[in-house]
Amino acid sequence: MKKLLISLSFIVACLHSNAQNGLENIIVEKYYIADASDAATDKSNNLKAGAVTYRIYADLLPGYRFQAAYGIPGHELKIGTTTFFYNAENGAAVANDVFYRNLDTNTLMLDSWLSVGAGCEGAYGLPKNEDDTSRTIKNLNSPMVLQSNNAEASIPLKERDGLKIASSQSVVTLFGIEKNVEIFGKASEQNNGAEFSTTNGSWASFGGAVGPNAGNKVLIAQLTTDGQLTFELNI
Repeated sequence: MKKLLISLSFIVACLHSNAQNGLENIIVEKYYIADASDAATDKSNNLKAGAVTYRIYADLLPGYRFQAAYGIPGHELKIGTTTFFYNAENGAAVANDVFYRNLDTNTLMLDSWLSVGAGCEGAYGLPKNEDDTSRTIKNLNSPMVLQSNNAEASIPLKERDGLKIASSQSVVTLFGIEKNVEIFGKASEQNNGAEFSTTNGSWASFGGAVGPNAGNKVLIAQLTTDGQLTFELNI
């Protein structure tokens, strides 16, 4: 398994001098590891066996809200891989445009996207170890997929899907990166070195976003790749 390399740069804007304490941590969850059955069933033909689906969370103190991840001159925002990002059929560049009703077929649950809390349209994303077994999505594809029990990804998706149904949720607003996010919005060309980068843009939540549970972990991206993932964030 290729190593995950993480380079982090955090800027938390607030009126208080101790504002940086509002960001407790950045959590990277191994959400799923694709197997040969997943790769053989994928209709886009670019999901590889062994590809890892990572979820990135901003872990905030109670009372804090995630406002934006952004890049400015001197503080680049970037997400990259040594190979390419997997984008599923019927996927989208942002989580709010991935429809819950479609998640029980094919490998849409592994799509790559940006978020401000959502795991899809109509549901929050949360770490699998904070999820329960209520309304866990049962894959209806034939042959069935997303059944991997790889221990490196902890709890299997067939037991807990990391989704919590929500009547309303924060939605992603893009500023100056509409072209950049196409890397997550359609099937990537299989060229090594795919990268999303900006020094003049952001993805944001009007009014700020909070996590669905008391731990206040806000899902900000889901990324699937069989390569080496790197990212630098300003929050």
